Amino acid sequence: MSALRERKTDLSIIIPVYNLEKFIQPMLDSLKEQQTGNYNIEIIFVLNNCTDHSEDVIRASRLPCLIEYCTTQGCGPARNMGLDKCTGEYIWLMDGDDWLISETAIKDALDRIKRENLDILRIPFVSNIFRYNYFSMVWQYVIRYDFLDGLRFPDYQPAEDDAFMIQALAMDGYDRNTFINMPALDEPMYYYNYLREGSNMFRHMRGEKI
Repeated sequence: MSALRERKTDLSIIIPVYNLEKFIQPMLDSLKEQQTGNYNIEIIFVLNNCTDHSEDVIRASRLPCLIEYCTTQGCGPARNMGLDKCTGEYIWLMDGDDWLISETAIKDALDRIKRENLDILRIPFVSNIFRYNYFSMVWQYVIRYDFLDGLRFPDYQPAEDDAFMIQALAMDGYDRNTFINMPALDEPMYYYNYLREGSNMFRHMRGEKI
């Protein structure tokens, strides 16, 4: 029934947070610097069993936002909680240790989406060492909420984002090989902090169970 809930904001940004006390400040700063024009933006942080001071850092930033608490470990369940709580017509699933590199990223994305009535818009990115376009990086898409038709992430990880994006892309006629052809902004708007020590990707590359 959540897909039928009234969409009260233009965009919901959903960010899962697990022990990001030392890494989340660039994202907070980039969100505070956004020039969103007349768009109504909702930011939801989902704290996922944090054992550090991530919540204190978020609150100290004075960024207008909602804070939710997910006790089921993993990005999938945390993102699902954000999807269930959000009120945006569109959603942007970001990672808390990344950041936006343009002060007009949100406005530019919504301008393009509204102008062309898009269901999905791809967001170009830059990274420290990552140089590939890969279909399942969920933060590189702004997606119409109702278009997802109740789609949610599985509880397992890693690769929960693969399962989600395979289904989401198929709804718009794309797949893992053709997603690069979908409508996209002209310039990079997002910084991907690849292999940050302690991240799920870092632990996965080291062979740890996550």
